Amino acid sequence: MNTLMKPAPMKALVTNENASLHGSLVLYAPSARRYQKQDMSLLFYMEALSLTDLNRQVNALVEHLKNGKDNSGLNELKVPELGTCYRLVYVSVDKYTNFGVSGSATISIKFTEPNPNNRTI
Repeated sequence: MNTLMKPAPMKALVTNENASLHGSLVLYAPSARRYQKQDMSLLFYMEALSLTDLNRQVNALVEHLKNGKDNSGLNELKVPELGTCYRLVYVSVDKYTNFGVSGSATISIKFTEPNPNNRTI
């Protein structure tokens, strides 16, 4: 939840480093600044009856995330407690921890949120 609630970074100000001025000249109002894309990793816990089933489930999850909603590559993660829908693009499986032959694993999946201003329900 912490990762999702962290505010997105802002894009850098557009400035002019004119030698005839002290400091920098900001070329537009700071209130007009825009959000930068945001990278995040989310943890998933998966359980299966066997390692074979777990392997199939992980591969199916990655394929589903890669394709996204309607094969657009964009995944919607709705969090009703926050009243927010995050639109994320799958990047990679960042970390994978398998708990032996029990068929359970913790997976850290890396996403990019291309437009943090596009968070609605």
